[in-house]
Amino acid sequence: MQAFSKFALVAALGLSAAGVMAGEISDSNIQGDRAQNSTGAFGARAYQNIGVTEGSGAIRHSRVYANDASNVGNSRNGFARQDIGVAGNRGTLENVSVHANGAHNAALATGATAIQEIGKVTNGTIRNVEIFARGAVNRASTDYSTAVQKIGVVN
Repeated sequence: MQAFSKFALVAALGLSAAGVMAGEISDSNIQGDRAQNSTGAFGARAYQNIGVTEGSGAIRHSRVYANDASNVGNSRNGFARQDIGVAGNRGTLENVSVHANGAHNAALATGATAIQEIGKVTNGTIRNVEIFARGAVNRASTDYSTAVQKIGVVN
């Protein structure tokens, strides 16, 4: 069980490197199609970022692809979070297209939480942006589980 948790963390950190964690992503194509993020052990936590900036970061003149991305809280009291094309606090998405068709977010175990955010900015601006999330699925299917999916949101 511990090996799986470490694998999930390593995978999440590896894909975090595919998108910048602070600063700016500009004039770029980021490919994360069929990316998978999940928990598999009691209380496990998994994080995956594809094309993400934090702390007043910006994504400009870029395309982020994460079609058929999957985020699953599949362990008791586990937590899985997947961000696709997200600019953090006071961030900006400008002249960007985010492709997450078929994105799947699910909390499948008792007390599990799954959060998936696609094309989102916190306290910032979305300008001239296309967000494709056709066929996106969000579900919580067991006792005390929570699934949250945000697509094209400024909050």
